[in-house]
Amino acid sequence: MLKQRIFSACALLPLPVLALYFASPWFELLCAAALTVMGWEWEKLVLKRFSVLGMLIAVTGICSVFILDMNAVVAWSLPAVMTAVLYVAAKKLQLEHEKLFPFGVLYSSYPVISLAFILQNYGFICTIWLLGTVWAMDTGAYLFGKTIGGPKLCPKISPKKTWAGLIGGMLTSAVWGALCAKFGEAAYIPVMIVSAVLGAVSQGGDLFESWIKRYLNVKDSSNLIPGHGGIFDRTDALLAVAPIVVIIVVFICPDLNFWG
Repeated sequence: MLKQRIFSACALLPLPVLALYFASPWFELLCAAALTVMGWEWEKLVLKRFSVLGMLIAVTGICSVFILDMNAVVAWSLPAVMTAVLYVAAKKLQLEHEKLFPFGVLYSSYPVISLAFILQNYGFICTIWLLGTVWAMDTGAYLFGKTIGGPKLCPKISPKKTWAGLIGGMLTSAVWGALCAKFGEAAYIPVMIVSAVLGAVSQGGDLFESWIKRYLNVKDSSNLIPGHGGIFDRTDALLAVAPIVVIIVVFICPDLNFWG
């Protein structure tokens, strides 16, 4: 299993990095591919099937990403509108999990829109910082948790996660933040603190997706990625962090001189 995870991670890692580096239209095309899979996975996960409803989830996110640079208001509003439409449709069709299913639009669309927004407005370094913070947290949590062990973080939802892993992952995220601060010519301490906090948020995103799977009594969102499960399993931490970063760079510390 570990060898599969490492192989899959090494095979997939260049895709987002290259897409970010070459930017439009490659990044948008990668987003479209990811959102298509998310729409398929979400309906299969919640309703145990795939139909036009899953395609609507995917198309909503894809449209929002492609029109973000032309009309930001429409791009940010579209997922919320479609969520309301799907909620009404789910009630009329008497779908199982009628409240959870429409949430898939928000859960998949807004993080991807957030990534596109950050890349368009704050550049490559800021976007790589975001992704690297999540990856550093995931790696650090695994290494520290495996080496130290100790008390479990949330055994009922994710029995393998430990407090040592959480703290270790936050430390590795802080180190990654320091490296990005150097290249971004930013103050080290603020970026390191923000990176550590976002590392903890990413762990929360991981736990949230684990809770959804336990609620639905499934192991993985799909078996698309060997050793990892599905795309939601691989991006669960990122889904939580990306919208928070938009709030940080737009409203909390827009003058940090790191994001440009």
